[in-house]
Amino acid sequence: MWYVSLIVVAVFGSIVLHNTLAQNRQSIQSVEISPPTQELDVIPGNTHTIRAKIRNTSDQTLPISVRLQDFTASGEEGQIALVEKSDYAVTQWSSVLQPTFTLKPGEIKEVEAVLNVPDNAAGGRYGSFVFTVGGEQAQGTNAALAQEVASLFLVRIQGEVQEQMFIQQFQAPKFLEFGPVQFSVKLRNEGNVHVKTQGLVNITDMFGNRVEDIVVKPTNIFPDAVRILTPSLDKKLLFGQYKATAILYYGEKNETLVSTTSFLVIPVRIVIGVALVLFILFKKKKRMHKALRILLYGK
Repeated sequence: MWYVSLIVVAVFGSIVLHNTLAQNRQSIQSVEISPPTQELDVIPGNTHTIRAKIRNTSDQTLPISVRLQDFTASGEEGQIALVEKSDYAVTQWSSVLQPTFTLKPGEIKEVEAVLNVPDNAAGGRYGSFVFTVGGEQAQGTNAALAQEVASLFLVRIQGEVQEQMFIQQFQAPKFLEFGPVQFSVKLRNEGNVHVKTQGLVNITDMFGNRVEDIVVKPTNIFPDAVRILTPSLDKKLLFGQYKATAILYYGEKNETLVSTTSFLVIPVRIVIGVALVLFILFKKKKRMHKALRILLYGK
């Protein structure tokens, strides 16, 4: 008996669903998928072709099967999960041209799926090629091996596209002794298509001086999903009150989102240490003055 379990991973890397074996672990099959993720712009009422490549990096001939499966956002940190049904499903419009084949060692195979887009479709749809590798007895072993990997595709359909994003929460720790300072930007996509968000977090000190601009790298956020981005101010020694302003841009029209927060950094141990040294020096100075006065004036 063998089983396949799903591992949920961050969006925009290929999904390794899993390696399994029944009787021993003498050999694990290996393949590479390209691209791990792709984005397509399509037109309602048209037929489009989606492609992905798989390469056999093992020293065995591998049986391969491929299917199409929908996926959706899972959690708030960029994970995805393969699903059977979704409001943004695409598999009911598509079919794989060659669902089974074999790959010799080092061989590369390009697979194709045909996507028939309905006339009334619009917005975003999300699917994947899921490759099942093995499941038969591997050559030279008595183990039944299986591996699944996926290549994601994000479809943007021209038409009534709604891009609507907002910052649900922007925060930092209210008080810290030392950096770095970890920010949390919670974004919600209330549109009907995935939206790429990018920008910066501007940090200023209590006098309004710019401390640093933290770059927020481009990140796709799916419709009806919440995504938390975690930019960081990687400075250890800070002192005083600081203001952070998140300035983000999203969508085809570069719409702007702005939010602010503040945080206080006081290196308490350093402050106490400096104060203690100054107190000791002050006491020593008073004693030195007293001793000098006695030497000079006898009292």
